[in-house]
Amino acid sequence: MRRTVGWLTAVLVVSLVFGSVYVALQQLGRSSANEAPAAALAAQVQLAKPTPAPGPRSELTSESGVFVIVYGADNRPESGTVTLDGWLPAVPGGVLNTARTSGFDAVTWQPEPELRMAIVARPSAAKVVVAGQSLGPYEDRDRRTLVILALGWLVSVLVIAAGYGASEFLRRQQRAAT
Repeated sequence: MRRTVGWLTAVLVVSLVFGSVYVALQQLGRSSANEAPAAALAAQVQLAKPTPAPGPRSELTSESGVFVIVYGADNRPESGTVTLDGWLPAVPGGVLNTARTSGFDAVTWQPEPELRMAIVARPSAAKVVVAGQSLGPYEDRDRRTLVILALGWLVSVLVIAAGYGASEFLRRQQRAAT
């Protein structure tokens, strides 16, 4: 019984280690998704009158790069570098209100199913500037990390199981010999 508890403890420790590594890598990846939008946001906020550069707008997709949208005092989008179904997208009013009251907000925004964005918001004059980018590439990387760690965990558990089986086999062989 003591031997079994020791082997089960080893499986538990390996599971906790692999689980902790996954959670740490997932959180690191998600927080890094805010870095490029935060840089774009900082550049826009430094402008006296925040307005994204004129030019063609791209459609918001699961592959969207960094985008910027400026919202007026009424929380309606005034200008931006992206559209959603042909219109400037409207983030939830709570994001804009939080940015106004606390000076910053960073959230995951899902304007449509299968379309998740990392967005950051800051007030500038009477407006709120929101910058973001798709979480698609980050979530793809997260899935690959999960598969790799799950395979590592499985191999580790199989090695522990093989060690347990071998030790039990040798113990029984010793008993049979005496």
